[in-house]
Order: sequence, then structure tokens, then C-alpha cells
Amino acid sequence: MQYLKTLVAAGVIALASAPVLATPSAEEIAHLGKDLTPIGAERAGNKDGTIPEWTGGLCKPPAGYKPINGKDGSPYVDPYASDKPLFTITAANVETYADKLDEGQQRLFKLYPQTYRIVVYPSHRSACQPDWVYQNTISRAASPKLVGDAPGLEDAHAQVPFPIPKSGQEAMYNTMALYWPVNFGGDWQTWLMDSAGNKTMITRQSIRFRNSYWDNSKTQSDELLALATLYHEPASTAGQMDMRIQWLRMDRTDPKAWFYTPGQRRVRLAPEFTYDTVAAQYSGLQNFDEIRGFDGKMDRFDFRIVGKKEMYIPYNVYKYLGTPPDDLLQKNHINPDALRYELHRVWVIEATLKPGARHVDSKKVFYIDEDSWDIVAYQAYDHAGKLIRSIYYPIWQAYDQPATLNPTHLIYDFVKNAWAMGSFPIGEGYHKLDPAPSNYFTADAMVARGVR
Repeated sequence: MQYLKTLVAAGVIALASAPVLATPSAEEIAHLGKDLTPIGAERAGNKDGTIPEWTGGLCKPPAGYKPINGKDGSPYVDPYASDKPLFTITAANVETYADKLDEGQQRLFKLYPQTYRIVVYPSHRSACQPDWVYQNTISRAASPKLVGDAPGLEDAHAQVPFPIPKSGQEAMYNTMALYWPVNFGGDWQTWLMDSAGNKTMITRQSIRFRNSYWDNSKTQSDELLALATLYHEPASTAGQMDMRIQWLRMDRTDPKAWFYTPGQRRVRLAPEFTYDTVAAQYSGLQNFDEIRGFDGKMDRFDFRIVGKKEMYIPYNVYKYLGTPPDDLLQKNHINPDALRYELHRVWVIEATLKPGARHVDSKKVFYIDEDSWDIVAYQAYDHAGKLIRSIYYPIWQAYDQPATLNPTHLIYDFVKNAWAMGSFPIGEGYHKLDPAPSNYFTADAMVARGVR
């Protein structure tokens, strides 16, 4: 545990670059729920006091919470609405804070020095998950392991698989196995701002997740995640559907994807929905393996833990969620006044393309919130080593669940000089759903749900 104890306020802890595939010792596991949180974050605040101690998070709705559907979801009351900004980072003072900003943020300051800024607020370690998630994670911490070349995940269920990660792949599996309710979903929009400042709603969709991995009534599941999407807008895509399933043992079974076209009333397998295939629903600004930060198999890159650092990240973004898209979308970037930033500790994971492997990116860098294992920022580099894309995943604590959510994202493409706001929740937002029929995530069921 020495690498956690020696974290310094603004520094990065360098860890071994080669993966270490070893089960955490009983002594290491004993730190969970004590000086470490139950899922592996440092409980203590930082030396400067700018990051507070984790004391359990925001686990219950605050006074005044009245969701549209009367149960859960949007709109969220902002429990920190009375906070005043600590300071604002601008192009004039960005060098003072550069050690706590990723390369993408620094690029945005250079591109848009007159308008881009980061408003920093007091940090709240609001991340909270159900008690049984903590209990499972601690009691089963020695069981999970990675197997095969993909790799796959084995002997893990309803737990954060690697609260004490020994390799970059283990840390990434924590992000892919994020806690969400078993049956979960909602409606969302994606907006594109092109280089001329033209605003377009490029899709409106409904999505349903089945998180069988987090079904605590079972002892195991073969699935990591299943999701089905129905397209509503624009008119040219209305009625289209896609569906994807990821398995725990990705070394044995590749992720599967299907696509339904209403005009033909047929479902086809979509093996192209993976790796660096461009995701059309994001107007070419995002690849399939960048969905939710990372999606699919890890077989084309070598992942390593670079270390931990303190970073200003979009966190507790209730104001952002309650702001109409028209007020969020500015020509070159999100409205800075609507997005709250806080100082938090993050894991830094670097993925480099394996020799002989094919991918449009040569390197990927992930920044992962230590309190939730949510990816909060991502950078993609081309084969010349140039930063080509930054994606940010604003975090909020869904205290109605409780769960920490980050499905909405801000994509900045530095080649196309365009940006997008993806998966922005509308209506009831993301919320629990009634269980779907057992055959819901099948090709036949997609056809049955289809319309001409």
C-alpha cells in the first residue's frame, strides 16, 4: 500500500509500467473500509485541505427533491447551490494551474483564450453506492482475476472487481463494471457544434441498460452489460435500433452488436460497432471504443498505471444538468458558467498501441475518479503523437439511486475543429426501469418492437 500512502498533493505517483497480475494480499485488503474507502480510494483528504476526507458521500436526496416521475431521475436538486466559486482559471493564469489540468484543457485555453475558462468550486466527495456494493467488494476482493489475451474477467460479480488494482487492465475493468442499477435507462440528446458555430441536434434516443453483473440476487452472470437504443430523431433515423452485449469473458466471446432498420424490418449483426469504427450517432467525432470512456476489448493496447494525481474535473454538475441545451452550447465549447469544476484525485492510465496492432490511435490516456471509478477525462493521440481528441464526462451523484453517473460527455475534436455534447439527459433523465422481458435483448425481440 506504500504507493497510496506516499501520494503528494500535486504530484503523480509513478508505478511500475509492466502489469503486475497478483491477487491483493490479506494485509492490503484489510485497508478497504478503513484508511481506504470500501472501493479503494484514499479516505483522507490531501495535505493542503483542498480535497476533503471521504465521509460516506451523498447517499440520500436532499430536501426539495421532486423528480418528474415521482420516484427518481430528473430534475435533481443541487445540494451545493450555495457554494461560491473559489477562483476562475483563464488563459491569463492557466500556467499557475497547469499541473492540475490535462493536455486537452490546456489546448482549449490556447485555442479560445478570450472565452474558455474553468470555474473552480469547493470539492465535495459525494460519491456513494449501496452498502451491499461495499460489502461485496471487500469480502470478495481476493477472487476476481483477468484471464486470456483480451482479457476476460472471471470470478467477479456484483462488486468493484479490483479496488486495489495491480495493472492498467484491472483499473480499466473497474470503469467498465461501474455500479448502475440492474434495469436502468432514459432519454437523451446529442448536439453538434461545427467549425462555423452551427448547432445541430444530431440524435434523440431512448436507451435501456441491463446490468446483470450488478444483480445482487444472483451469484454470477455471464454478461458485463447489455444495452438497447431506439432512435427518435432526426426523422431519417426514427425507428432505427441498435443493441450491444458485452460479456465478462471477452477472451472467449467477442462483444456482439445488432442493428435494426425499420424500412427493411430486419436485424443484422454489426461487427463493425467496435474498436476505431466511427460512431455515426456522434457525427464522426467519436469512435465506438470511446463510448463511456472505453468500450470493448483491450487486446490492441498495452494498458499501464501511470500513477495518481490531483486534477480539476467537472464534478457535482447539477447546474449543468438543469440548464437547457440552448444555454449550454456555445460556438467553440460548453458554456463555462454552467459547468462546475472541483479538485479531485484521479488515476492516470495510459494505453499504447501494441506492435503490429491496427488502430487509428497510437495512445489513449484515461483519467479516472478515485471515489467512483468513473472515467472523467480521456485523450486520444494519432500516430504522430499529436492530441486529436479530448472527451470529458461530467460527474454527478444520483442520490436517488444512489450511484455516481457520468453518461453525458463533451467531445472536442482538434482536427475537425468541432465539438459535441453527447447523451445529455432530457425528460425524466437516467432512472431505474422496470425489468424487461427475459428475451428483450435478442434479435427476434428487436424485430417485434420495430415499426415501419
